[in-house]
Amino acid sequence: MQQSAKTLGIIGGAGVGAAAQLYVEVAARYRAAAAALPQIAIWNLPLSDELERSFLGAGADPAAVAAAEALVAQGAQRLADAGSSVVAMPCNALQRVAARESERVGLPFIDMIAATVDTAAALGYREAVLLATSTTYAFGHYNGYGVDMIEPSAAERSALASLIARLAEGPPPSATELLELIDRVRRPQAAVVLGCTDICGLVAPADAPGVIESLGCLADACVQALLAQTPAASAAA
Repeated sequence: MQQSAKTLGIIGGAGVGAAAQLYVEVAARYRAAAAALPQIAIWNLPLSDELERSFLGAGADPAAVAAAEALVAQGAQRLADAGSSVVAMPCNALQRVAARESERVGLPFIDMIAATVDTAAALGYREAVLLATSTTYAFGHYNGYGVDMIEPSAAERSALASLIARLAEGPPPSATELLELIDRVRRPQAAVVLGCTDICGLVAPADAPGVIESLGCLADACVQALLAQTPAASAAA
């Protein structure tokens, strides 16, 4: 690797295995494009089970939000200290916090939500059903990006929350269960966005046409950012 190569910093720990899955996907896609492995640093947030569960219920309480935000701030600083060039966080619920803290430490942030909505728009969708946690719905993270986001019914959201909770607490849901829920929430001419990284990777793309995974969109955006020329490389050219 050239010394000017960028280093991706990943804030992990929010979601079961999301950072590990992002690492695997970024490494594979970058290697396919550049015939080399990328430089990646990961800081895993030491989230407690109690704090994790607070983001899966009816809504995280202010104390839980403050505790999580403090950990994200620490993670952004750790990645800056490790020499990261750009930061990503595979968690929809804490995406805005991670963006703010990355800016605070002077690092550009790869916006997973923007990448996901941009993908939906590029595929010709004007509407999408959003499958996400209650916290993501409550803060309206997917609003205002140019694709109308449709929230599932109360019963569908309850079923989704149960699937997400089981990923953390077990027994884990099957791909069939998620596919059944996806079929329930589908709307004519609308995509289905998996706006929770916990449920990304459960179903094969061939089995879920019209489904857009936020984690996969983030992986693509990370690779694009890593492959882009660094300022040092541009100056040398």
